[in-house]
Amino acid sequence: MRKPLLILILLLLLASHSCKNISDNEIINKTAVVEFNSWKDHWENPTQKAELLSNLKLHKRIKESLNDTSIIILTSTLIDNLEKYSQIKSLGDINNDGINDSIMIIPELFITKKNSYESGSSAIFTDKKIPRIKVNVSCLETDYIFPVSDINNDGIIELGKYYSSCVSRFKSLELISLNQKKWNIKGQVTFDVFFGEPKKEERIEKIELNKFRMREITSESICFDPYKTRVIF
Repeated sequence: MRKPLLILILLLLLASHSCKNISDNEIINKTAVVEFNSWKDHWENPTQKAELLSNLKLHKRIKESLNDTSIIILTSTLIDNLEKYSQIKSLGDINNDGINDSIMIIPELFITKKNSYESGSSAIFTDKKIPRIKVNVSCLETDYIFPVSDINNDGIIELGKYYSSCVSRFKSLELISLNQKKWNIKGQVTFDVFFGEPKKEERIEKIELNKFRMREITSESICFDPYKTRVIF
């Protein structure tokens, strides 16, 4: 009689211990979710997000980005600068599908590899199949992105990107190319704002297949040929 009773007690203790472990794990998981949501909600405020989603004038691509859980949009910045973020620029048909492609800017929070964060911006396309162009500064304008040419004849137009640190006299001009669903920098030169001519759109040109040149004009380079030739593939 005593032996079955001991077995019953052991079984009850094991069941109690198992239930306690499950309960603790559930609490840990719930706590982690609460902490993550609180951290994200600080930047992508739920009340502001709801206000933006109900804005009938806001472009549908920005609303789609707000609903994209992989993107953290700085909702306060977006609300404070709705006129800026409502601007749209046409780039023409850059992916050769017969449809015009345009861009607009969203303010975005980026998480670095060291788990720190920085306020940045992204250029998103009206065609959501085209990946966004991410920039780690807030002073990105639609005018900073422009079409160049299909340099490698893959059917996708390479783009020029004017990069500004927001404060310095010296900016940079980049040629970016879409490879494996990511925009990659293929060439870069200094852009000195003291030398505004020729325009940025005239400083990158295709020479031949897989070759292009970029023009760099600074006080140091103005006395010699400022062109730099690149091979991207």
